[in-house]
Amino acid sequence: MSLLTGFILVLFSGVMAGSALSPIKFVRKYRFENYWLVDSLTGTVAIPWALALIVTPHLFSVYSQLPWKVLLLPPAFAFSWGIASMLGGLCVSRIGLSLSYALVIGIGASAGSLVPLMYFSPQTLHTPAGHSILLGIAVMLGGLVLVALAGQRKESQFVAERNASDNPEVRTGTKERSYIGWVLVAVLAGILSAGLNFSFAFGQGVAAAAHVAGASATNATYAVWALAMLGGMTPNLLYPFLLCFRNRSWGIFLTAPRSDIGLSILLGVLFMGSTVLYGLGAVRLGLLGTSIGWGIMQIMQIVVGNLSGFLTGEWKQAGAKTVRLMLAGVAILVVASVIMAYGNYIHAN
Repeated sequence: MSLLTGFILVLFSGVMAGSALSPIKFVRKYRFENYWLVDSLTGTVAIPWALALIVTPHLFSVYSQLPWKVLLLPPAFAFSWGIASMLGGLCVSRIGLSLSYALVIGIGASAGSLVPLMYFSPQTLHTPAGHSILLGIAVMLGGLVLVALAGQRKESQFVAERNASDNPEVRTGTKERSYIGWVLVAVLAGILSAGLNFSFAFGQGVAAAAHVAGASATNATYAVWALAMLGGMTPNLLYPFLLCFRNRSWGIFLTAPRSDIGLSILLGVLFMGSTVLYGLGAVRLGLLGTSIGWGIMQIMQIVVGNLSGFLTGEWKQAGAKTVRLMLAGVAILVVASVIMAYGNYIHAN
């Protein structure tokens, strides 16, 4: 029963993570800096610190007794994830949900699997587990190429249909350069997003101290989350804060419909909620949590993220061949996640 509960929790975690950026599509008046500032205050400040303070006895006393290096590493790694999170939010508004999720999650999954393996146990690369993970990464890169090509075809078809410029060649070239630029931004976001995995890998000393202080094994991870988010929240708050001054968009908070702030809060709730559910599910799955459970979460993020893109009309004018190319790429990403999950399972056992 515990295993079934764990799988259900991880499944819903992936659904929440896959739809975490969907509310952006329905914001009416807020600009990026408006909804991202509210989202970050909710997901990287209010929720993680509230959870950590509720479930960890004497939280600040726990932190004060730890060496500075133990305290510094989780937020340092999470800082890179914070940049990735912000870049991912920008990508959604430029190249859409489907492509953003496929690129960011796919590359993040590859980096998140390969880099820790090379750092902690490079000898594993020469074992069946390592071969499976490397194969999964190679397959995932193939899927990423397909979804990137599908996105490029969609952009080209969109420009050809609009064709409202006096010089279509210049307009098309500009759009293509813009598309390539944002694909590269999504690639960078995917690489940096692996920092969140590293913050937890190097935050086990914090979790152990919280457990000794009286938090349960499951709840002790919230002490790591709160600490890590000190780094994760920095770029996610600083950049939109500066944009609000540069673009003079503070007034939008007063004039925008109430639904905008509700959707912005929902962004943070979905992000942190998916993390909480994954933690609860992974503990119940035991060794399966870091292998099969992580694979399930990745698959659900990719599938739900792309489904959200299709439901919000991103691919309505793309054409049947382009849509089939995108779906083929997504299918390959799902297969790659299964292969990497199997490799992680072999390694854990």
